[in-house]
Amino acid sequence: MRKYWFTLLLAVSLVLIAVLHASAGSMDQLTTLRLNLAGSKWPHGDSIDITESLDETERSDETERSDETKRLDETESSDETAYESAIDGAGEASGADTTDSSNETAEKRAIDGAGEASGADVADITRGANDRNAEFAPSAMLLQPGQRPEPPENFQGVLFIGDSRTMGLSEYGDLGNASVFANSGMSVFNVLTARVSSGGEKLTLDEVLSSKHYQMIYLMLGINELGYDMSQTIEQYKEVLDKIKEMQPEAIMVLEANLHITSEKSEKSPVYSNSKINRLNQEIQKIAEENSCYYIDVNEIFDDEGGCLNQAYSTDGSHVLGKYYAEWVIWLKKEKV
Repeated sequence: MRKYWFTLLLAVSLVLIAVLHASAGSMDQLTTLRLNLAGSKWPHGDSIDITESLDETERSDETERSDETKRLDETESSDETAYESAIDGAGEASGADTTDSSNETAEKRAIDGAGEASGADVADITRGANDRNAEFAPSAMLLQPGQRPEPPENFQGVLFIGDSRTMGLSEYGDLGNASVFANSGMSVFNVLTARVSSGGEKLTLDEVLSSKHYQMIYLMLGINELGYDMSQTIEQYKEVLDKIKEMQPEAIMVLEANLHITSEKSEKSPVYSNSKINRLNQEIQKIAEENSCYYIDVNEIFDDEGGCLNQAYSTDGSHVLGKYYAEWVIWLKKEKV
């Protein structure tokens, strides 16, 4: 009987052991660690201190998470670096444009800042420069409709260049200390080569222009050129003006309209007519405007109602009488606005 109960107990124990062993095998590692932490024994009978193992496991997990975070951070950093590199690369690829744009912006700000900081000074400097140049700059800012430039006192430092009308001014008018380069056959085609008596010797225009500094130069040519093609005359006139301005760049240039002829003389000749003189004068006025010169027209004091030289002022139909040259000189001296 005892043997029977002993055998039965042994069988039950074996079954329990098998069940426990199967259950233990099915537990996960974390559950096993917790049981051991509570004081359970492994079958080998050794007590396992899992604190260090758990710390190591947690540190391992943390290390893995840290490594993963680090890798993510490095990846993001790498992406940012790559993005910045791409931007830098684009900047290097178009560095000139970027630099130019930056320079232009900086320069603009600098200019704007300087303008705001010293706007009055800049304006004063500009005005000062204009004032200093005004004496030798008869440009549009000085030229007003109907205005004539007032010559220096007693025509000091003034040169007159022209034909027989200018000779009449020199002989019958009072041009004071003015210099005169003129003869009866002077034209734009020979003025640069002609020799004119001056102080006992004959000088070319080049020599006269080289002799001194002139403040003002009057030029009256064209009546002797009416038989030439108008376009050729105008081109040659421009060359003469350019030569004078080249040699006397600071001189105030005054281009004079050609004097009309009487209606009787104009009607007799298709070549020497007031219609052609008017066309020529219009071209000279245009040249004056294009070259910042004064343009003056003395016909306003000698014309009749028909726009021709008043017969009462002339005996030959082309020149005024000697006594009227004095009125011409007075007209030149009187500034009209």
